[in-house]
Amino acid sequence: MKKLILIDDHKMLRKGISAFFTENSDWEILTEAESLDEIPQIIKIASARPDDKIVAIVDMQLKGTSENEIRDGFEAVKLLAGAGIPSCIFSSHDTGAVIERAMSAEVGAKGFVSKLSDEKMFLDAVNTVASGKTFVQPDLVASFMEMSSLFSILTKRERQIVKLIQDGLTNEEIAAQLQIKLTTLENYVSIIYDKIGCRDRGSLLEKLR
Repeated sequence: MKKLILIDDHKMLRKGISAFFTENSDWEILTEAESLDEIPQIIKIASARPDDKIVAIVDMQLKGTSENEIRDGFEAVKLLAGAGIPSCIFSSHDTGAVIERAMSAEVGAKGFVSKLSDEKMFLDAVNTVASGKTFVQPDLVASFMEMSSLFSILTKRERQIVKLIQDGLTNEEIAAQLQIKLTTLENYVSIIYDKIGCRDRGSLLEKLR
């Protein structure tokens, strides 16, 4: 059977998505969640149904205490991917930088659709992900590819640092997390600015929106 997991912090939106899919497709709702804390239980429920085809629909912004409003969404997708559950992101956070990170091997989303898309595209995206393929909303592909090209000039370590900057960590926090000296981190950051063409953290974040 085809089962959906709905992960969004707005109950009314989950109800709308549930109604659309149950009325217009052969998908059924397996379970719902609104926060990152619920993901382990979601995975437990899904693992008990090995014969079902399961796709998670995930919003980037989840209910929680994270200072970065979309960090929990990335973490949820990563946990689901680790458990073999493919995710299709349905979010208003649809910039090239967000799509690039979500679809990266590190996070592992298989589909991305804006909340401004129409219902048919949303359904197409879920069905494509269920078939084992990837889907990015066509009018978002250009910004996604532009950001992917930008990240391709960075080393693995530099990309890691950029993503921690996006998460709102300070240089001191990043250095501590990566277990490197602050001066080493600052050298990395300077190189990143040069490669991307930014003068400071503010202009970097602006470019990555």
